[in-house]
Amino acid sequence: MTRLLAFIIEGLAIERRHCFCLVLMDHIRDEAEADLKTISAVRDIDYTLHSPRDHGVKVNDFLELAKFANHHMSVTSWLTLYPGYTHAKFLDAPVSAIFPDAIPLVFPDLSEAAWSRSGHHVAWVAKVTELLKSSERVITFSEHVARDQVSRLFDFDIARTRVIRVAPPDLAPLLPFVQERRRNSDSLRQASALLRKYAANQKWDYLIDFPFDQVPYVAVSTQDRVTKNIRVVADAVSRLVREDRYDARILMTARLLLGTSWTPLPSLVGTEQLHREVVSMPDLPRQEHAAFYHCAEVAVHPSIFEGGMGTFPFYEAVSVGTPCLMADGPHQREMTDRVPAVGSFVFDPNDSTKLADLIKYIRNDRAGVLEEQLEIYEKLRARDWGDVAAEYASAATGTARSSPRE
Repeated sequence: MTRLLAFIIEGLAIERRHCFCLVLMDHIRDEAEADLKTISAVRDIDYTLHSPRDHGVKVNDFLELAKFANHHMSVTSWLTLYPGYTHAKFLDAPVSAIFPDAIPLVFPDLSEAAWSRSGHHVAWVAKVTELLKSSERVITFSEHVARDQVSRLFDFDIARTRVIRVAPPDLAPLLPFVQERRRNSDSLRQASALLRKYAANQKWDYLIDFPFDQVPYVAVSTQDRVTKNIRVVADAVSRLVREDRYDARILMTARLLLGTSWTPLPSLVGTEQLHREVVSMPDLPRQEHAAFYHCAEVAVHPSIFEGGMGTFPFYEAVSVGTPCLMADGPHQREMTDRVPAVGSFVFDPNDSTKLADLIKYIRNDRAGVLEEQLEIYEKLRARDWGDVAAEYASAATGTARSSPRE
């Protein structure tokens, strides 16, 4: 969601009709300020930053932050990034709640800790229900979430729901040495150097001298949750290495927490001894994240469910010259309905054999696959982040949609 917020703010810099006022707790202000300095937008023109310390005020919780915002901010309306932020109901101006998904209800944790009277799923449902009662509108990223979750699960009036699809992110500006969204020996060398320098700063011993520009790896950029389904990629890579004698490994942005059991990945890595085939690189900054994609042989997004249409990793990887494979799911079917050509790169999320075959296929014709995917990417770029930002502003203010482009 913080990546999405940055993309929307960059869109404000394109459409230049609105300004987002970001109100933050003091403890995350410095981190947010540093992060936003890296995006293509101008502070105090496209966005402003506010936290209690700016006004010599101290707040202890989100209720006090809402009161601070009411007293010190003059805005037309508010957007809240998550539907469970119940303190947004205390804001004076109208509130629109962004609703990414209802994962706790669609893919629930069935433990007593989740569903007891004070369980975290029970608490989440109560918070969302409470905020939606006071929200002017709900914004989703896809038709399937608006229809199957906001409307059916929470009985929210579909007429007050806006579906705002993302525009394709473009990471190429982060890597000025990449030309025409394709890689060459020089671009790989420079991207690899960025990753090794960051690895050294993080004291990731195994990666300090890692030849990112020479070792073929699968890039997986997501968190390790049950729905993200990273295990299917680990199964495919294990098959490639141990049965097909194929040079492959996974570099992923998810944390690998060995000994945990809320997803099957850590136990698989431990049992199969895949510690050098499945390597974690968490919390990559924006430029290093783009370099991580650029050096990869292929990106894979194995998620069985996303709240939007399609997947961010497809856009991000292709924008810096790396093909992407995507698991099937409602999000992907919604994208394939609009762009049928993308269906050639979708796999059954339970079929590691097919995924392994697709990885080999891309290895054998990487340039050809990239050309196909770049054509898809360029078609989707007819909708830009200026369109998206304008639609968020119009949804929040209750005005007519600002953009005719889909």
